[in-house]
Amino acid sequence: MTKTLMKCALLLVLAAGLSLTAACSGGQGAPDTFETLDMSGLDKRINANKGKVTLIMFWATWCPACKTELAVLEQLRAKYPKDQLDILAISVDDTDQAMREYLKSRPTTLPVLMATGDVGAEFGVRSIPALVIFDGEGQVAFNSSGAYPFEMLDPVIGQLVKAQ
Repeated sequence: MTKTLMKCALLLVLAAGLSLTAACSGGQGAPDTFETLDMSGLDKRINANKGKVTLIMFWATWCPACKTELAVLEQLRAKYPKDQLDILAISVDDTDQAMREYLKSRPTTLPVLMATGDVGAEFGVRSIPALVIFDGEGQVAFNSSGAYPFEMLDPVIGQLVKAQ
């Protein structure tokens, strides 16, 4: 399948429906501070991930759909090893205080980072949750707002991982 056809197929699969799913699974608890990620840092991380898929979710603690999407990402993390899939939950909250409080009650095993203003703007994030998925070559395979269930994301991630 050509890259263009694959991207179109991914878009169609993910756009076919939006749904929300279950609660988050447990994790290590909330750190005292969160790493702040600017566009340069994110570019470095994506470049370092050549050969594996990178999924980024922009989210905030005050967003109900975002909280649900974290559970979906936890399911993906449990299924795909870190050498095949890197998952980043990038918060657009104003301060890391909200993140610390939230993660005390709902810990996650996912890396949670704070975004600087340029990161969301670079990806055209206008609403959250927003997902950006990079293929193993560092090319954007999907970029869209919305909460997607595991049943929709799993085959997409599976195809991208298989293509590596």
